[in-house]
Amino acid sequence: MKLIHEVRAVKNKKEIANIITAQRISERVLGNVLKKLKSGVTEITIAQFITGKFAKYGAHILSFPPIVSFGKNTANIHHEPNKTKLKKGDIVMFDFGCTINHYCSDMTRTYFWGEPNTRQKEIYIDVLKAQELALKKISTKERRAKIIDKAARGFLDKKYGKKNKKNFLHGLGHGVGTVIHEWPNFKPKSDDIIPIGCVMTIEPGLYFKGFGGVRIEDMILITETGYKNLTTTPKDINSAIL
Repeated sequence: MKLIHEVRAVKNKKEIANIITAQRISERVLGNVLKKLKSGVTEITIAQFITGKFAKYGAHILSFPPIVSFGKNTANIHHEPNKTKLKKGDIVMFDFGCTINHYCSDMTRTYFWGEPNTRQKEIYIDVLKAQELALKKISTKERRAKIIDKAARGFLDKKYGKKNKKNFLHGLGHGVGTVIHEWPNFKPKSDDIIPIGCVMTIEPGLYFKGFGGVRIEDMILITETGYKNLTTTPKDINSAIL
């Protein structure tokens, strides 16, 4: 007998349409945010701007309070926006989403305010590569959560050593629906099997205290042939340099 969370995980066309609509609004808001950025602006000002833009586009209920972090604050996974000001050389992270007819969207993008240094650039490229490896695994119809998590985590562990557990502290992703964190979960020890019709996030990250962090998060729909990416915002390294 299927449990309620397993039934809820598989989305019908109407549910998927709501999630996609929410995601398109989020992408529109992100575009507005990038134009609003300037040296000296504070995280809290941008967070308030994000909330205001969502309301303007008819999305009055957010998936969760927007995460806006500049510089070293990007090393904090659940950073709460404060009066930190944006300055040249900073890593910039946005993680937000909204709800449409109770269905959530979720996206993270990391940027550089000016030309990134060698280490910043390398970390970004590695996180993007980790995400691509996980997506590639899903495209082969792999459905075991821990195997998909390992595709990304294994690459980062190899590159950053055994201490990487401190650098990649969260699961690779989670289900999305009427709540922002639904079953199933991409985690190293997860026994979850990801069903077709499920919407998942793929969000590898690397975080270094006192330096900063990078997270790249897309939402995907699990299909019979692999997956469909519901996120259209560019994430290549050139797009990440502002």
